[in-house]
Amino acid sequence: MNHRFRASTLFGRTALAFTLAFLIFSLFSLSLFIYFVTLPLTKRVADDLSSMAVLSAQIWVELPPGTRPDFEREMREHHQFLIGLADSSLSVDVSPEFYENYFIQSLNGRTGKSHTLLFDNVMPEWRWVDIPMGGRIIRAGFNQKRFTTQIPLTMIVMVVAGTLIAVITSLVIVRRVTHPLAALVRATTRVGAGRRGAPLEEKGAEELVELTRNFNRMEEQLQMLMENRTTLLAGISHDLRTPIARMQLELELLEENPDREMVQDMRDDLVEMNEIITATLQLSKGLTQEASQPTDLCREIIELTAEYERHGNEIESECQERLTYNVPLSTFRRVLHNLIDNAIRYSGAKPVRITCITQVDQVCIEVIDQGPGIPVDQRRAVFQPFKRLEGSRNRTSGGSGLGLAIVDQLCRMNDWRVELDQTEAGGTVARLKLPIDTPQSE
Repeated sequence: MNHRFRASTLFGRTALAFTLAFLIFSLFSLSLFIYFVTLPLTKRVADDLSSMAVLSAQIWVELPPGTRPDFEREMREHHQFLIGLADSSLSVDVSPEFYENYFIQSLNGRTGKSHTLLFDNVMPEWRWVDIPMGGRIIRAGFNQKRFTTQIPLTMIVMVVAGTLIAVITSLVIVRRVTHPLAALVRATTRVGAGRRGAPLEEKGAEELVELTRNFNRMEEQLQMLMENRTTLLAGISHDLRTPIARMQLELELLEENPDREMVQDMRDDLVEMNEIITATLQLSKGLTQEASQPTDLCREIIELTAEYERHGNEIESECQERLTYNVPLSTFRRVLHNLIDNAIRYSGAKPVRITCITQVDQVCIEVIDQGPGIPVDQRRAVFQPFKRLEGSRNRTSGGSGLGLAIVDQLCRMNDWRVELDQTEAGGTVARLKLPIDTPQSE
């Protein structure tokens, strides 16, 4: 998407809409100005001029003949108005302007007689009118410039300039809005084609910044998802290849020398393969959103602890009573189950401790093991699928490599936080932080 003006683009449509709206507004404003300002002002000027014509004719008739030239000169020099006897015939103005019609209408009303506007080819810019007064025909003349006013022209210039300024300003604002949107369109096209690119620049209005930030975050998550998928497939193929190879070898040996121990080893391999597939399915199901329900977190922790103890694991729990909040129950159990499994695996024969603490705006659940700990630079990486600190990928010491990846996905989905830290004795503390509102009433 480029920035050329096209009516089909958002920029083009917005620009046309703004231009049309301001044009209609300008025409409407100009019409109102002409109707309510220009026309009344023109009528007032025409009425004043007709009053001057009648009054001047009366004064001229009443003045002594010797002073009339001085009066005529005064009117001509200071008022641009000619007055005197009608001593010649003039042509009739057959198509007077609208303001001249106002003048004739006002003059007719003042004298009670019908008058006609005249013009002289020698003085084309002047208009004349003959007024019967005192038994004589007095001719009054005025320049058309007396009716010329700059108000309509000024108004037109103001409207046009205001419209241009408003339209240009609006287009600049629209361009500032559509430019990030155009960048988003190009970025979505690029992502849809599977190509990577630099993150979009987060600038502009707050809403656009938030939109761009969300897109960058989404692109990062999509890229992580693609990488996790590749890692997932590679890890599955690697982890399944070992038990399959063992089973092939054991089948060949069974043909020569049947052995119960080999059969048991094959059963163990099948169990191992089933665990890998189950963990992989759990990771894919981690994207399913679950509805929240009132849950007693302490009771769930106590029940889960008892279940592990029945299988011979030593678990110590410290939890308050009747700690009930809205959480997705199955998701909460899966996250806690995976954290405890991970702690048991690395604690060996030493006990695992679970604590549950209510803070101001969250519940903090800690799963503490007594293992060797995790280096600081690896604490984020262990949440990636099939990431094991133990390089040999031995399942007896490293698990499937999917437990913490499942925990990370579920926590992201539910706006929970999970982080790893180290105890004073060197073990690992897995902290699960659940944001809370008001505890549910019992």
